[in-house]
Amino acid sequence: MARPTDRAITGKTLRLAALVLATALFSPAVLPGTLLLAGTARAAEGSTLAAPTGKVILDVSGSIAVTNTSEGSAAFDRAMLAAMPRSAIETTTPWTEGAQRFEGVLLADLVARLGATGTRITARALNDYSYAFDLADAMSHGALIADLTNGKQMSVRERGPLWIVFPLDEMKEMTEVERHEMQSRMVWQLKQITFN
Repeated sequence: MARPTDRAITGKTLRLAALVLATALFSPAVLPGTLLLAGTARAAEGSTLAAPTGKVILDVSGSIAVTNTSEGSAAFDRAMLAAMPRSAIETTTPWTEGAQRFEGVLLADLVARLGATGTRITARALNDYSYAFDLADAMSHGALIADLTNGKQMSVRERGPLWIVFPLDEMKEMTEVERHEMQSRMVWQLKQITFN
């Protein structure tokens, strides 16, 4: 059963996200070559992020306004991610059997929380596989940093503890090349995100 704070990704949600991004991209307050959700950096200024008390499972660095480490990055433990706004995607993937329910934090919510700017995101896995892609496009397609699959934490063996997931079943209009690109962005065993 969905909790009241769960937000399912729907076509309407994706269209709204695309509208917000388009507004932000063409706003005169945005410097050329950067992506900034309207008011994101200003809202994040003065905001604090507590230090993790548990094992760090995600390190976020690059162009961010809110940090909690001496290195200028934002470190998150499982509890910190669980305390952020939660969303859910139900979709099939090439790596799982049948439809799965993924729960976690929308990339757009992480961007807003940290006041992240830039146009690119680089996602790095525990095995140092990394993939860089367009930030605005990933957010407009509903990128989710999942920490639960079917209500359970993901082990490293199960592609966890974090997995970037997209609602692939809602993207039937994509060409094979576009689908391959979207799947390449679905970095599992995620450990680090860099905004630039």
